[in-house]
Amino acid sequence: MTRKEYNDTVKLWADDVYRFSVHCCSDSEMAKDGVQEAFAALWEQRERVSVEKGKPFLLTVAHNWVMSQHRHQRVHEENAEALRGEEVAEPDVAFDLREALQKAAAKLPEIQRSALMLKDVEGFSCREIGEILHLTESQVTVYLFRARVSMRKTLIALGYDNNK
Repeated sequence: MTRKEYNDTVKLWADDVYRFSVHCCSDSEMAKDGVQEAFAALWEQRERVSVEKGKPFLLTVAHNWVMSQHRHQRVHEENAEALRGEEVAEPDVAFDLREALQKAAAKLPEIQRSALMLKDVEGFSCREIGEILHLTESQVTVYLFRARVSMRKTLIALGYDNNK
């Protein structure tokens, strides 16, 4: 391809390559850069590319350049997102929940709190809890039920609702 043929190709296909680039990237500035890259590559390869193959060559280079820019942009965005994730540590949900459970348990009457701790933390049966706290088995069941209802209400008020 001679200099004149190259200049004719620029005049003939520049608008088409630009429209194609805009279609690929939806960014006019990036599309302009893609057109420049395509014509620069055509100039560098002018001895190997015939006039008939000029348009397909330009469209291929423009497309590849735009897709390359998208890949680079996506990688940069992912890296930036990863960095933001490292800078702002996620709260320790288990620690926050443990703290909320302690606050909710502290609001319970002593007998309910004792029954709940013996059952859920220590693993005693209702009969064993009754023996320890000098209650009947049915009284232990009632205290456990009331403690759990109260705990649930307190946790929901603190923002811990497992029904969401």
